Amino acid sequence: MKQFDDIYRQHYTMIFRLVSKFISDRQEIEDVVQEVFMKLFLEMQAKRTMDYPKTWLYKVASNQCVNIVGRRQETYSIDDASVYALCDNECVMQKYEEDEQKSVIRQALARLEEHERMIIILYSEGLSYKEIAEISGVKFTSVGKTLSRTLDKLKPLLKRQYDAMLNK
Repeated sequence: MKQFDDIYRQHYTMIFRLVSKFISDRQEIEDVVQEVFMKLFLEMQAKRTMDYPKTWLYKVASNQCVNIVGRRQETYSIDDASVYALCDNECVMQKYEEDEQKSVIRQALARLEEHERMIIILYSEGLSYKEIAEISGVKFTSVGKTLSRTLDKLKPLLKRQYDAMLNK
């Protein structure tokens, strides 16, 4: 149980951040994170060896998110009225701009293939190419090229989404 607690404390924030890049609803994020750690707990109860818990957690969390987002085939907008209510005017404008940027990014990412989206998000989390390969199932030798092509594909998508936001 101590080992589970240590892994949980060490990796909770990282997994929460990863899931929040796929899903915008706070309650759903918490549910997915809880489910990921429940799976870890069950794996540890079954006494299965786990050499790299960080990689295992990323893989389970990423796959869980891809499944959820894939079932919906929808984009998310970020709008938390309670946060706006707590802010002054300057804070509201800053929060609004941040939310708009996040919305543009989420909508552009939603237009990518699932494996492309996963690679971009894992890369944005600072994972090594080796870790990205293990989690995503892409060959290690292909991660760099796939990432480069995906970033090239993402740039015009971001521009289109941003232009569409400005023309609203």
